[in-house]
Amino acid sequence: MSVSPPPSARLLKLGVLASALLMLAALGLFALSLNGRDHDDGDVRLVVTAQGCEPRELSVPAGKTRFSIVNDSQRAIEWEILDGVMVLEERENIAPGLHQPLTATLAAGDYAMTCGLLSNPHGTLHVTANDAAPVVALSRQAFIAPLAEYKVYLILQTRRLIDAAETMHQAIAAGDLEAARAAYREARLIDQRLAMATGLYRDLDERLNARADYFAEREQDPQFVGFHRLAQGLFDVGSTDGLTPIAAQLLEDARTLGERFRHQAIPPAQLANGSARVLKAWHAHAIDSATLNAHQLLDLQGLTAGTEKIVTLLAPLLERQAPDALEGLQAQLARLQQDLPEQSNTASGAKDSSDVDRNALLADTQALADTLDRLDRTLALNG
Repeated sequence: MSVSPPPSARLLKLGVLASALLMLAALGLFALSLNGRDHDDGDVRLVVTAQGCEPRELSVPAGKTRFSIVNDSQRAIEWEILDGVMVLEERENIAPGLHQPLTATLAAGDYAMTCGLLSNPHGTLHVTANDAAPVVALSRQAFIAPLAEYKVYLILQTRRLIDAAETMHQAIAAGDLEAARAAYREARLIDQRLAMATGLYRDLDERLNARADYFAEREQDPQFVGFHRLAQGLFDVGSTDGLTPIAAQLLEDARTLGERFRHQAIPPAQLANGSARVLKAWHAHAIDSATLNAHQLLDLQGLTAGTEKIVTLLAPLLERQAPDALEGLQAQLARLQQDLPEQSNTASGAKDSSDVDRNALLADTQALADTLDRLDRTLALNG
């Protein structure tokens, strides 16, 4: 029986090189397909570099505009449209080298744009009057009762947040790691119930919830404070060392948040739109994870509870104006609640996440966010 001679070392090297080239070509095609997704030649294009926005100033007509945000930096970025400190629209977690679309309906006026790192200077968005554009108006009369009920909800939840933040501050100051972890989980759960409303206030949301990636020096940046900084110390490092001033700042910010909720109104159009925005932000970060960890599941539990409150407030309006839309919205919320495992309120924290259906939760969250995103049009808000 004849035996074939083994391949030469040169042939083996050529084979490995050819395989590597094919893999690189496939990855290149995949990246190009991602970068071209949802692209439209009519989009208003804006590039975010490591230094800021290019161009620094944009001018668009009032009404609906679709932007294409290109990330030309070396890290994932977010882009926001701000009215003062209030966030009107945002797109998070845009990967390096890729772009994402964002559609906004804006009234005439000047707005600020965040441009990647939080230390970067803001850009300016000029929205000019346009007689042909739909009128951007809010039907406030129908929202008097829902907004009043939501204000009470925000005030009560903020009181609970302050209590949990104070308990956490005391535990950290005393060096009690387990008590600090338990208080953190309680505070974070409440914080995420309030995420839609908190996200409207750029300054507070930045201090409470900004991730390390949005700062120039990441975890070592002195401006990196809030929940993610505390989680790094309490859970990743496993120590309360150096966290007392961070916890004190969070407690002060929670009190400031309560004062804003007490004295400032939430725009009706942000009830559904803002809820969609925070769910999409969670989805954008979770989709990069092979598995969902306990912190991500805790966040989603809080976001889902906050969204449920919004859906309950909007239900009477939708029942009169679009019962089919309400039925679909409630079904999607129920599906997410069913797939989301309950979290433990004990000091041991969340239940084991190994058996969580990640794909189901991602699909549920995306579907609910997309439906919420369409509700303003259903309710004849924002044109």
